[in-house]
Amino acid sequence: MKPFSARVLLAAVFIARGTSFLFSKQLLTNLSPMSILAVRFLLAFLVLALIFNKKIRQLDHKSLKGGIILGLLYTVCMIFEMYGLRLIDSGVSSLIENMAILFVPLYVAVLTKKFPKIKTIICALLAIIGVAFLSLTQFEKSNGALGIVLMICAALTYAACILVTEKVSKDCDALTVGIFQIGTMGFLSLIIALITKQMSLPHSQNEWIMLVFLVLICTCFGFAFQPLGQKYLPAENAAVLTVINPLTASIMGIIFAHELLSPLKIAGYIIILSTLYIYNSRLGEKNK
Repeated sequence: MKPFSARVLLAAVFIARGTSFLFSKQLLTNLSPMSILAVRFLLAFLVLALIFNKKIRQLDHKSLKGGIILGLLYTVCMIFEMYGLRLIDSGVSSLIENMAILFVPLYVAVLTKKFPKIKTIICALLAIIGVAFLSLTQFEKSNGALGIVLMICAALTYAACILVTEKVSKDCDALTVGIFQIGTMGFLSLIIALITKQMSLPHSQNEWIMLVFLVLICTCFGFAFQPLGQKYLPAENAAVLTVINPLTASIMGIIFAHELLSPLKIAGYIIILSTLYIYNSRLGEKNK
């Protein structure tokens, strides 16, 4: 796959993933976070296993190991996300989580023992200011501060997921890795749901429709094909494209969930999105 095709694929993946915030938020009204994760990822694994059964039969040790490792990391990330999403607006949740774009180069700097570039540091500081503005809009909600903290933890974990995905997908069949990543997430979520006695199924037709959308679009496509796209791009390039995710989530939250736009929230949106745009421009020039 050419780099341009990989970028297009990842852009579509992040649009699909962005829609998941709204549907998950709606489902959280009546279902527990672990129930949603368990049903969502187990059903998605079954669908993908049926479609790509030949790949499953040709499974190699590296792909299985990579899928399990990513599944463990993404399960932690999704737990932070779902419990944070339950407490604050979906658009705010997505914006904070996708600060992973800024954490990726900071992680790389630590791992390579090289000081991050000045512009990276400035962008990170601006993003923190943006999060502070968004945080002020959520304090009126019950446990809104906790929701912000959980989404920051999700962002930190998501950045690690992006880096590990790049490493794992280089040496394995990327699609197989994605499938077993989803299977691992579903299995772990089910175990946690059963242990904590949170397991339940949707009650209404609308809930099942939203869950099916989460399974087919947000998960089967959104999760399984991310390793395939990242296989042909550096982790920092993939991180840049995550800006599409919060844009999608924010727009859908405003239009369909009627999330209010206060002056502070608008300021936070502008600061964070501008920061991501600045960072995007820097990487775009670098890779021309």
